Amino acid sequence: MKPYYENDTLTLYHADCRDLLLDLPSHSVDLLLTDPPYGMAWASKSKGAAPIRADGARQGMRVFRQALTAASSVLAEDSHAFVFCHWASWPDFHDAMAPHMGMKGALIWWKNRGGTGDCEGSFAPDYEVVLHGAGPKRRPLLGKRHGAVLPSFPPVAPKRRTHPTEKPIELMVFLVARGCPEDGLVLDPFAGSGATLLAAQQLGRRAVGVELEERYCEAAAQRLEAAARVCSADAA
Repeated sequence: MKPYYENDTLTLYHADCRDLLLDLPSHSVDLLLTDPPYGMAWASKSKGAAPIRADGARQGMRVFRQALTAASSVLAEDSHAFVFCHWASWPDFHDAMAPHMGMKGALIWWKNRGGTGDCEGSFAPDYEVVLHGAGPKRRPLLGKRHGAVLPSFPPVAPKRRTHPTEKPIELMVFLVARGCPEDGLVLDPFAGSGATLLAAQQLGRRAVGVELEERYCEAAAQRLEAAARVCSADAA
């Protein structure tokens, strides 16, 4: 399939990851880093929010399970995986990942701010869960050991987002730097507006992203091209 965007280190496809991942080389991916649909029907709970494809309660988990099945043969035996999920659905995500990798634990991305919901009758939903899995051959994480709570990565302000659930680049850089070796390959089957790819580009890692919606492919391509131009200008 022809890439939607590519440069020397990155490739972005406009496709259904369940189809495209079957064409990637076996055992080629060192880090799976992705933020799939949570299956929470997010747009229906957030006034004015754009809908997310495959975000229905049953559909989201079915798509994620099928994506993992398609990705299982392309993950290196010493790969790591970081998968974002919601507090209400993380057990389902855990059960979906466990047949394909060993589960190492969960990270807590603390956003240090409140969120939507029952503001008076519940605690503020100020965190997201990131499940950590690894292949059967042990490969140490890079850098100094870090606690499982990640408190230093503010969310992207709503007015600056190009995707409704966009993650901060600094957080994705942190995860790529620890989970992918310098000569490794990062895979994001649910690329959204390209945060994982941009993080990989900043660190000089190779990366492949797949995104189902063309509007987000276009947003990601524009971000990556703009970042590449800045890097070229700085190098000059």
